[in-house]
Amino acid sequence: MGRKATRSAGGRLRWIVLAGVLAIGGTAWFVYAQAQRFAARSLSHVFTGARDTTMGRVWFDPNGDIVVSDILVYLSTPTLAPDATSASFAGDTNTLRFERMRVRAPGGWAFYLRNLLDTKLANAQLLEWHIAFEGFTTRAGFDPSLGTLGPIGAMSASPFEAEGCSRHAFFVREELSAMGLDAGPAQFELTLREADSRVETRMVLNTPGASRLQYDRVETLAAPTSLLQIDKAATSTVSERWDISDQGFVRARNAFCAKQDQIDEPTFVARHVMSVQRLLETRGLQADAQTVAAYRDFATNGGQLAFGGTYATPLHSSERAQARLNGSALLRMAARLEHGSQQGDVQFSGTTPRPLATADGATFAAMTKENGGTMPSVGNVSAPKSAIPASPVASDATAPAKPQYASSLPSATPAMAPGGRLDWDDLPAMQGHMLQVFTMHNAPRTAMLISVDANEAHVRARMPGGFADYRITREAFLRATLIQ
Repeated sequence: MGRKATRSAGGRLRWIVLAGVLAIGGTAWFVYAQAQRFAARSLSHVFTGARDTTMGRVWFDPNGDIVVSDILVYLSTPTLAPDATSASFAGDTNTLRFERMRVRAPGGWAFYLRNLLDTKLANAQLLEWHIAFEGFTTRAGFDPSLGTLGPIGAMSASPFEAEGCSRHAFFVREELSAMGLDAGPAQFELTLREADSRVETRMVLNTPGASRLQYDRVETLAAPTSLLQIDKAATSTVSERWDISDQGFVRARNAFCAKQDQIDEPTFVARHVMSVQRLLETRGLQADAQTVAAYRDFATNGGQLAFGGTYATPLHSSERAQARLNGSALLRMAARLEHGSQQGDVQFSGTTPRPLATADGATFAAMTKENGGTMPSVGNVSAPKSAIPASPVASDATAPAKPQYASSLPSATPAMAPGGRLDWDDLPAMQGHMLQVFTMHNAPRTAMLISVDANEAHVRARMPGGFADYRITREAFLRATLIQ
């Protein structure tokens, strides 16, 4: 009896151990499947619009963070044409590379155990999401946000990094060393937080020894959602802010480009500022003199520079990209610029967009081309001789034979402040002003009101390379908001 009882107890123990091993192995498999899915989902969120992404080994650290090695992002957007005389541009110019990625969910291990059976994380509730990349390199000229950060250098993390240089459209890492900078490995971090139908996004691009950029955006949601589903949700951007901490790049860039172009540094800074103003003109924007003076000081001496503000009319996610391209986003922002002791409101004014003579390469080189082949003198840039392209028509209506722009339309100061609601009967007094128009069948559209009668309004929206005209019937019109 004693031997049988012992054998029976031993058999049960073996089954218990085997069941335990299987349970632990099954749990590990589910958690690892979650990790792979979460890592892929993180890459998809950060690099929306990329042609493809690949990743190497996936594992967990002791805190429950997912760690992924060897990230490669293939860009779908054509890269800028490199300077044929610069050997540093040789190699793959259509990828972003990262040594590793770290993904963190609130609670660490508890998050994965809580969603153990949901290997695809289809129903997981994620209210905070932190994604960090280390060891970033690229020869493409595109920053890791793929444009969200605006005109920020991919490797320098500095605004308008190469503007004014006649031989460079952007800088690669080797050129930071050629400038005399002892730059550390570039890092990129993205953090999202959601609470009470409000999403806060922070992006940090940091190249130690060159510059650091922090970008903050606040959006509202129509309804609460998990951050894992945020790409499918409609949002409205309430505010945006860029904060740059120069760590030596500005002065090094000035000396580097001045030497290459055989000019002194003050002349280069003047060309740089001129190029930035010219880029604003491609969006149909001009900045006030105080803002230009503050930026000129930053472009000369470096230091801290912060820009941003709230939107008088929030940017709907369906129009955000277009509003940035056509410049209307900045017209809707109550913006401030801070640089040292210089602080003040930024006043952008709309003007006729002036496309550059060529869309690739260095801006100052394009300005030279449109100036008849002669380098523009500081403070004396000739207007291009070519006419503004005729506006394409995006409706069944026939476009006016002679395009009209804001500067040629009656534009008496409206009686209300930007952000005010407009009904149909208010529109006749708003001809020549920028409006955000809401209709029954389309997403909100930012456009200039050209004309209006009892039954139909004619609006003109800026598009890359020109304009598009639309007709809006009174029946389809819901409301409008004054932008400028």
